[in-house]
Amino acid sequence: MKDKNRGLLVFSIVFAVLGAWMMRRYIAGQVAGMDQAAFAFVAELRSDAATSFFSLLTTLGNATILAPLGIVVIAAFFIKGHKLEAVVILLALGVSEVANELLKLMFARPRPAGINLVELPGSFSFPSGHAMIAPCFYLMLALVIARWYQERSWAAYVQPVALVVCLLLAASRIYLGVHFLSDVLTGFCLSMCWYFLVRWGYERRLGRRETIVDPIPQTRQIS
Repeated sequence: MKDKNRGLLVFSIVFAVLGAWMMRRYIAGQVAGMDQAAFAFVAELRSDAATSFFSLLTTLGNATILAPLGIVVIAAFFIKGHKLEAVVILLALGVSEVANELLKLMFARPRPAGINLVELPGSFSFPSGHAMIAPCFYLMLALVIARWYQERSWAAYVQPVALVVCLLLAASRIYLGVHFLSDVLTGFCLSMCWYFLVRWGYERRLGRRETIVDPIPQTRQIS
């Protein structure tokens, strides 16, 4: 367990460094090349089917979806007595949201103009909120579900599927022309940094609880 927790901290630090490196590149004006290359690449892939798919997928990261869903999940966990999980989800979603808003105001980067396939949001561009907020929330929720139902055969697929969805969700922002690649990469790195840090705290708390309450770990299932 100690080695696993140490690994989570290492991953958190690695993604923190990558996120900081991307911010440094943006400040130094070294992201234009990658941003334009990404737009040129997705332009070759655009089709009606792909546009419909990404337009639908990207709604999973909209505040109008994430906020109500987060509130429902957190409230349900509290009501069912899963207070630790409620706090974990609250931290995953709430801190990501606040940090993203502060960073957007700090960098105040305009959105890409003239290439968007959907209406441009009114917020600033750097870093991407969809890439910074949604992955941490969905991956943390997937971890909790997979842990509760770890004896079920389908539980092994919950986290990999959630990761694929989060990657496609982040990519949708570039495809739809509402974010630069550097926005998305920075947001995703920061999201993973916070996810692994929150997960580290969650795993540590669970380890202490199992040691104190029951020396033999039990599979917890939501009722």
